[in-house]
Amino acid sequence: MRRDLIFAAVREAGRISRADLVRRTGMARMTVNSLVADLLAAGVLAEEAAAPTGERAGRPARSLTLGPAAGGVVGAVISADGVRVAEADLTGSILDERHHHIDTSDPVTALDAIASVITGTGRVWSTVAGLSAPISGGIVQSSSVLPGWAGIAPAAELSRRVGHRVIVRNDADLCLLGEVGYGVAAGHQDVCYLRVATGIGCGLLLGGVVHHGATGVAGEIGHVQVDETGALCHCGNRGCLETIASPRQILAALETGYGAPITAEQAVELARTDATAERIMADAGRMIGRVVAALANGINPSLVVLDGPLISSDGPIVSGVVESLHRYAQPEVVESTAVRVSALGGRAALLGAVGAALRATPAARGERAFASASSPAPSSVAAPGRRERLVRREMIVEALRGRGSTARSDLVKITRLPRAAVVDILAELRHDGVVELCAPAEPRAGRPSPHFRLTAGGGRLIGLALAGPGIRAVVADGTGHVEESLTVPFPMSNDSHPILRATAEMARELFERHGPEARIAVSVPSPVHPETGRFGARSVLPMFSGFAPAEEIATAVGRPVLVENNAQLAALAEMRRGAARGSRDVLYLKADQHTGAGIVAGGRMHRGAIGYAGEVGHLNVRDIGPLCICGSRGCLSAFLTPAYFGALLENRPSAGGGSPGSQLAAGIFRTGEDRLLSLASGGDRPARRALLDAGRLIGRIVAPLCDVLNPGVVVVGGRFVEAGAFVVDGVREALMRHCAPSAAAGLKVVPAELGSDAEVLGAIEMLL
Repeated sequence: MRRDLIFAAVREAGRISRADLVRRTGMARMTVNSLVADLLAAGVLAEEAAAPTGERAGRPARSLTLGPAAGGVVGAVISADGVRVAEADLTGSILDERHHHIDTSDPVTALDAIASVITGTGRVWSTVAGLSAPISGGIVQSSSVLPGWAGIAPAAELSRRVGHRVIVRNDADLCLLGEVGYGVAAGHQDVCYLRVATGIGCGLLLGGVVHHGATGVAGEIGHVQVDETGALCHCGNRGCLETIASPRQILAALETGYGAPITAEQAVELARTDATAERIMADAGRMIGRVVAALANGINPSLVVLDGPLISSDGPIVSGVVESLHRYAQPEVVESTAVRVSALGGRAALLGAVGAALRATPAARGERAFASASSPAPSSVAAPGRRERLVRREMIVEALRGRGSTARSDLVKITRLPRAAVVDILAELRHDGVVELCAPAEPRAGRPSPHFRLTAGGGRLIGLALAGPGIRAVVADGTGHVEESLTVPFPMSNDSHPILRATAEMARELFERHGPEARIAVSVPSPVHPETGRFGARSVLPMFSGFAPAEEIATAVGRPVLVENNAQLAALAEMRRGAARGSRDVLYLKADQHTGAGIVAGGRMHRGAIGYAGEVGHLNVRDIGPLCICGSRGCLSAFLTPAYFGALLENRPSAGGGSPGSQLAAGIFRTGEDRLLSLASGGDRPARRALLDAGRLIGRIVAPLCDVLNPGVVVVGGRFVEAGAFVVDGVREALMRHCAPSAAAGLKVVPAELGSDAEVLGAIEMLL
């Protein structure tokens, strides 16, 4: 770690004196001199006389720079048309770039070509290669681009050839990194990158983090099923997007029409003047756009980047994508989603590979350590070695965050810090009130090691949830243990302000009872903007539109309040204390007439650019369908309303006996949804079949989200689950049928465990 810090400081400065290194790193002069001597001897650093500048009196200090053995990094991309390799120095400057036109269908030939380039260079700190195929657990999965690579472990094979660690990633992820670092996606936090080449791949940036999925196969957009009776795909499904809109299919259609082979360059030019070529490519764009619209509603990116040999900014494919996005995505999502064409000329993956390789060098590790310790601190931290200590403190805190009770011996393994350093820093953190001793989560054999966890706050946590029946409240201690719960009936109406005032009054009463240190979070049934905290101005629920609920409640209560969407909070709760415990990639489905979804990606709630992530209730089932409250036709929610089950509910007695009219008069059923669930619970076969079919419909419509997000667990909650596992079985059946095999292979579909309390418990979890 200390050598990394020295290396990073010299790399960042370009030229630096030893005295400045002492100030920069916070290490003792003797330590710096010792480490520099080692690095000079290895040739990693070089020292040269500094020219007098007149700024300092006396003899000028000698300067340290990167030495001849400092080495560099290698980035590579393996695709159907060959191997591209770039060498870069540690500043990121490309020194050499070559395209090897070789047959990549044979993994041995391609790996040997990359290895020959790497071994012919100087010192290489890291190599990152991109592959046009999904990779799970280091093993290449089946793909249409490189079918011969299935079952190969390319990173291990290449590492054995070159003698150092190699990272191999899906090329769409590296393209995404290239666009974020050098292209049109710079500055964006939520990005969907689509490369329409031999296949159709997708890279996702969610909340500033590249998303890989539970098994590493996120982004399988080419195998989203768009036509159940379409052409057979190599994955085994019919009608995958690649079988309709990939360049291979587009060029084949043009070749049929023109009677001669057409190249991608010729197709782009033809589309400018020829109506047939324009229609073929525009139709492909519209098909891609329908899937993009589903992703826009589901993950809510701020930017969609299109790339590939047939993509041009003024071409018909881009126009078709934009047309479908406007047709099938929600208006506010459309307004906040930009569609751009890559300007990197097909080099995005290579630049992304170089950038990823640079981040794997010792210098980059040192720079991240500096960044971790760069927050404002008291003046006392300037003492020698204090900066390094701050880095180690942050490493231990990060290791404890989200893990709960952790043994000290496990912290040594996780952080790879010396045992004595871990013992010393834990004592300091305990003295500062950051961590506390705790009991083990479960008994362990052998000599006991003390267990630690982050210290919980002293105040009470108050969670509130607004739902159809009323307001649900839960009070928990600082660790999240529930101490009190209550429900106040309050009907939902077309005006949300009465229920918000009632929520604020309940919160004020709970604050008065539990003291000024209490904190509050509220679950609401509508998207909330992650930055402004406001409901959308054109929300599908007019009563929750155009204002900031947290501000209204906080004004009445007199203290800050957090507000979040109900499905997102339910997903968080099920991930931390419910059916998805242990999984970091979760899709929660709220199965009832108010269908929605919550997404947990890499252990974090994913809200989307404007808070609309998870709005699956407004994914399109069919163009000519029932009218939805959002104003569109054929939305998923419109097929799950009580009115859609009307034929099933008319003139049918429930399990409780009596005529439907007498039961309604007695107030037994508040809604048609209640009646449907009562029939199914009582054994009515048509009602049970209806719920099973509802689950199948939900599963089929959210299958594209599973293909792209690659969750480990799909949790099915909502009111439909109250009648039994019928809707869960339907969702599971549809996902196994319609998802790409690589996404379905590691997928579990389970019923929610927390029931109607998931949302309010999610509010508690958000406060922890």
